[in-house]
Amino acid sequence: MRVGTTSWRKLDLRIKRFGESLKRSKRRGILLYPHLKKPDGSTALDDAKVAECIADSIETQCSHASPPHDPAHISRIKEEVLQKTSLDPRDDLTPVSLSEVQTLVKSLKTRKAPGLDGISNKAIKCFSQQLLSLLVAIFNACLQNCYFPPVWKEAEVIGIHKAGKPRDLPASYRPISLLSGLAKLYERVLKTRLTDPLLGKGLIIDEQFGFRPVHSCPQQVLRLVEYATEGFKRKNKTVAVFFDVAKAFDRVWHAGLVYKLYSLHVPDRLILIIQNYLSNRYFTFRHERTHSTRRLIRAGVPQGSALSPLLYSAYTNDIPRPTSGVQLALFADDTALFYRNRYRDVAASRFQRAIDELGQWFRLWRIEVNPEKSAAIQFKYSKRRSKFVVDYDTPTLKMLNARIPWQRSYKYLGVTLDRNLNFRDHIERVRKTCAFLHSKARSPTR
Repeated sequence: MRVGTTSWRKLDLRIKRFGESLKRSKRRGILLYPHLKKPDGSTALDDAKVAECIADSIETQCSHASPPHDPAHISRIKEEVLQKTSLDPRDDLTPVSLSEVQTLVKSLKTRKAPGLDGISNKAIKCFSQQLLSLLVAIFNACLQNCYFPPVWKEAEVIGIHKAGKPRDLPASYRPISLLSGLAKLYERVLKTRLTDPLLGKGLIIDEQFGFRPVHSCPQQVLRLVEYATEGFKRKNKTVAVFFDVAKAFDRVWHAGLVYKLYSLHVPDRLILIIQNYLSNRYFTFRHERTHSTRRLIRAGVPQGSALSPLLYSAYTNDIPRPTSGVQLALFADDTALFYRNRYRDVAASRFQRAIDELGQWFRLWRIEVNPEKSAAIQFKYSKRRSKFVVDYDTPTLKMLNARIPWQRSYKYLGVTLDRNLNFRDHIERVRKTCAFLHSKARSPTR
């Protein structure tokens, strides 16, 4: 749609007023990026120290928070991966064609920020056919040599403040990685070759609704709601536990991921490329116009990458699937268990057994779970909104010897579920959000 001159003038005026408001804030002494508290208790005062402080936090986030639960298991997996990756690849991948790259270039979004190389998507869209042919040759050479260029593994990271979090803590800033546009093109080439063995052959388990065609958040929520409401008809009570997985994408164990890709019979040449893609990745954090020192990423799948969702699905694909009637629900890293039964003792014992199996699997594959921030709900039919109290009918559930707290309601995949499934809490939250956005839309711009 063509934007008129008047609209551009209004936009320029808003930008000018925004800049003036920033200057007024600085004159009043309001710090848009306040001084940060370091873990040792000292304070980061200037831009360079702030950049280093947040970079330290991100580096810790992209590494394993605790030592391995089973060192023998870790050692065995590393040895098997080393043995398999030392062999020459047998499988060949489909070569990249000019038409494939042209289709990928056309689908690029021009408003995305460029990476450290400074090449924007808008510039890539202007590439001539000769340049695109050269890019095709580079991609095919990388496929043939199981290679991912190191310059494409460098990320520039900026921080966005998390709403409601204290501004003086480094962990209160969400890292946003700016990656090379050419690297993203190559990642999407790899994604098409990874999708067929994982999704095309149906290797991803049915309980995983994330990043799969014709699967979505509402469908996973509907699955839980229908299961609980069916229990209401049979006068059964449904218990659901929602697990708080900490920094799931940032702490994927690289050797474990490569091991599982071999288990899923992904082409070995593609596995070697992914191993090269994950190893020796670096980032620098940018604060204002100051950059931190270069940091190594020791764990996790890259944020903002087209490959990361599929890789995470492969990593969690062998999650224990309970056989005692307990249901498993996954959407990316959102993990839940639910089970219904008329008898409290039977339900509690079977549910606890499923939680224990899941907890051991989490520890074995170095996935951090916070039981205190997890939540349990017992769905029970009632026409009236009942006040939540822990009574004799509520079983005690534990993960890794820590009690899982019971709640009256829980926000699951964007939907607030209350224990009676009346959705009054969800409707009230949506109503308040709509009223707030409506008032913001009607308020005049100053």
